[in-house]
Amino acid sequence: MRIGEVARQTGLAASRIRYYEANDLIPPAKRSKNGYRDYPESIVETLRLIDRAQELGFSLAEIAGILSRADDGRPSKGDILEALRSRLIAIDLHLQEVTQRRERICGFIAKIENECLAPEKTRRSGKIAQNRDVRSSVRQS
Repeated sequence: MRIGEVARQTGLAASRIRYYEANDLIPPAKRSKNGYRDYPESIVETLRLIDRAQELGFSLAEIAGILSRADDGRPSKGDILEALRSRLIAIDLHLQEVTQRRERICGFIAKIENECLAPEKTRRSGKIAQNRDVRSSVRQS
């Protein structure tokens, strides 16, 4: 199968397929007499797996690691499940960290807002106190 057909079936650009080949994510294609790449039908499934894995946040190095354990270019379901569970744990940890960071930012915002409002409250309190003093001195006279 020529690269154009593989690209059409997978929705990937031909340049991306060549990049994966150059970086050993997929095996090198056999070359026909005229020099065209000739991929086996099974490459479509492998490329879809690579694309899905990238969408899920796996790096190309991680994907290469998973694919390297594959016997026939297809990783076992056990390897895929292990990688997905590991990714899920990493995402959960990241969410925890981001939530804690968000709470700290909200705390800083509240602190700064309170500090900004405090002088205004003090000024208002001072004016009220001055008005009381003026009224009480007027009554005493």
